[in-house]
Amino acid sequence: MKQVAFTLLLLLVFSFSSTKATSTVDVYWIDRYGNISWEDEKARLDNFAIQLLNEPNQIGYIIVNVGLVSCRGEAQSRAARAKRYLVHVRGVPENRIIWRDIGYRESFEVTLWLVPLGKPPRYNPDIEPATSKHVIKECAEKLRKWKLVT
Repeated sequence: MKQVAFTLLLLLVFSFSSTKATSTVDVYWIDRYGNISWEDEKARLDNFAIQLLNEPNQIGYIIVNVGLVSCRGEAQSRAARAKRYLVHVRGVPENRIIWRDIGYRESFEVTLWLVPLGKPPRYNPDIEPATSKHVIKECAEKLRKWKLVT
């Protein structure tokens, strides 16, 4: 009887541990920030670079959306600036960083994610088109500045 109970206990322990092993999270949210200064953004990107360089089997995703008032091309320019900084200043291989412009939301936001190499990200938001609430300005000077700064 004791042997049967011990065997059942072992089966329960092994089935629990194998269930836990297969349900591991494979996408890691690293950071989220809004419209902050470039100096503060670089500090956040520095932490992201450290994570990427320490995890060679991970791809970094930079997901950007603009807010109610934005410049035409702002999300793309700011995402490209972040990627340039990570590649040229922090030394992250270019093929390990992907950026996405997910459109328009209530406020500007950047989210940084780590995803295993060769797997699609689980976080894959739909692109939100501009609505009548959104004001899109032509801001050539700002866009030029975002393209030049690294």
